[in-house]
Amino acid sequence: MGGLEPRQSRVKHNLHGDYISDLPDDLKQEIFLKLPIKDVVRTSILSSKWKDSWTSIPTLAFAQKSTDSKLIKLVDNVLMVHCGPILNFKLFLKHPCNEAMGRWMLILSRNGVRSFDLRCSGDEKCKIPSRFFSCVALEWVLMSCCIINAPRTFQGFKLLRMIGLENCNLIGISIGNLVSCCPLLEKLGLHKFIHQGCLHILAPNLIQLYLYGEFHDICIETPKLTFGSIGLYSRNRDYKKSIAKKAGKESNITRVLGYLHNIQKLHVIEDFIDYLAMGPIPENPPTIFYELTEIDVPLCCSVQDKIAAAFCLFKSAPNLKKLRIEFLYYGGEDQLPAQILSKLKATEGCLFKCLEIVNIVHVQNNVLLAKWMLEFAKLVLNTAPVLQKLNILNFEDATLFTKLECLPKLSKKAEIASVKNDKDWLIM
Repeated sequence: MGGLEPRQSRVKHNLHGDYISDLPDDLKQEIFLKLPIKDVVRTSILSSKWKDSWTSIPTLAFAQKSTDSKLIKLVDNVLMVHCGPILNFKLFLKHPCNEAMGRWMLILSRNGVRSFDLRCSGDEKCKIPSRFFSCVALEWVLMSCCIINAPRTFQGFKLLRMIGLENCNLIGISIGNLVSCCPLLEKLGLHKFIHQGCLHILAPNLIQLYLYGEFHDICIETPKLTFGSIGLYSRNRDYKKSIAKKAGKESNITRVLGYLHNIQKLHVIEDFIDYLAMGPIPENPPTIFYELTEIDVPLCCSVQDKIAAAFCLFKSAPNLKKLRIEFLYYGGEDQLPAQILSKLKATEGCLFKCLEIVNIVHVQNNVLLAKWMLEFAKLVLNTAPVLQKLNILNFEDATLFTKLECLPKLSKKAEIASVKNDKDWLIM
């Protein structure tokens, strides 16, 4: 009986080994996707049937955790033995690998890569060779901290649906030309960029737009756009003066946003409200955004033009349901209660008739800000018949909160609350 136990254990071992060896290919692929690339390569020792299984995986992901030379060697070795299409390629770098990038892009372009994700976290930007533009099957691109060199012969990415660029420089092609060369583009994200002149976004199929950078002027031709998050930042006054010179006889609200007939969510960031306030702001908005239900906008209550621009947006959205407004103060006179609210009396009956949720964000401790917030809250409570919640964020003034609770409410369901954050409320 004693000699039987080793045999039984061997049988169990063989059955276990056969089970691992005979796993179907699709299940192996699922296992490979959940493992780091080094562990994927190590699966070749499991059995003879696993030896070359990993060499045909469609997704390759590398994250630098050691020296540059070790990462380069790993990527080179994997690409050298890989067979079949490489549909998804991810590379997270601490330092640029500019010399190796050229041969890697050549291999990817020959293997039908569809998704390309490259992020460099170092101080030096990674140089993307012109061979990148030979990857004609690309559908999804995300890059950060890169210098992208486009060849003169580039005719566009005909299958690209999403592109996101953060802190990237384009050489040989403008942002506008790159976008217009991608006819199927549905999602565009540009973060930390500088564009001289007019930024022209011509994308007939674009649905989502995320912009945060420096530009002198902007033209948006995106008839299918449903979500827009647009931020303009400038660190020097001369740049702001050059933007101001662009203001013409037509309101920027009308000129820039006037063709976004399907916009549903609009997020205005930092100095873009300054840009929208340039030019004459119409008393009655010429464009009505019937689909616009959510707005996120900053409000500097010491600058009358910015206030007028914000309220022009509110009046342009008769079906507005959710509003997030951040009150700011940069010095100056009290403009909101006396100057602006008096002008809104004629439109009180229709201004917020569909409004359900309001988030008022308080980021500065200031007596005037508290006064403005109270006046704006009073306006909302008096003109929003279906209001459900009015949230005050980051505000601890118990006296003001008591005043808010005592204000008359047009909506019987309206609740006033003090909350800590609204990170999950509006912006996706």
